[in-house]
Amino acid sequence: MSLSPPEWRRLLLTLLEFERSPGRYPVALREPRPLFEHIHRVMLLASDRPVEDLPAAATHAPGLRRAARFFVRTVMLRPGADPFTLLGLHPEFEPAQLREHYRLMIRLTHPDFAAAGESWPADAAMRVNLAKDLLASPEKRAECAAALRAPAHLRWAARVGAPARPRPLLAAPLVPRPSLPRTPPPTGGWSARARLVLLGMGAALLAGAYLLMDPRDDEGARAAHPAASAPDSAGREARPP
Repeated sequence: MSLSPPEWRRLLLTLLEFERSPGRYPVALREPRPLFEHIHRVMLLASDRPVEDLPAAATHAPGLRRAARFFVRTVMLRPGADPFTLLGLHPEFEPAQLREHYRLMIRLTHPDFAAAGESWPADAAMRVNLAKDLLASPEKRAECAAALRAPAHLRWAARVGAPARPRPLLAAPLVPRPSLPRTPPPTGGWSARARLVLLGMGAALLAGAYLLMDPRDDEGARAAHPAASAPDSAGREARPP
């Protein structure tokens, strides 16, 4: 289906705008839409192939080929891209389209066709071959199409057939952890524990002082009592009857 001049103008302006500000577009949601809807024409521009019904004024537009190659490199070959996006195909593609897009991608990712200053992913050719093998098999192609229609969290991340972790329906409620009561520090004076320690130390000091007393004081006191009573007994004996 041919494009009218206004449609071509919109496509080319969107392509140049994407190169300037790629972060504005959610490519995972197939945006910008004009580039995804006409991705075959973008691939032809990127590979410097003739494009049907392309306006003559845009054939040698400055930066147009560079912008198309930037889209292929950053969107179609981005990490995690599904096989349909990687080869620029719709799930209902024809076998002839698979062969043509595969050849275009192999040409684009070949080191001999890289432009100066371009940096293509090192595994680009390997991923292109893997995507072609997957989509060439009717069974694998059906799996890829089913994964593409599935919710985002169930889509395959690295390859088709990888088990997906089911998302819980409800998040587990957050249970607050019990906290132990904290005793506030004393604002002034001695604490009860400090007073007990001081009392114990005082009792120990008193007991030590008692044990250290000289035992000769008691013996001297006991010896003084018989000495005081000796004159009395002697006097009673000397007193005449």
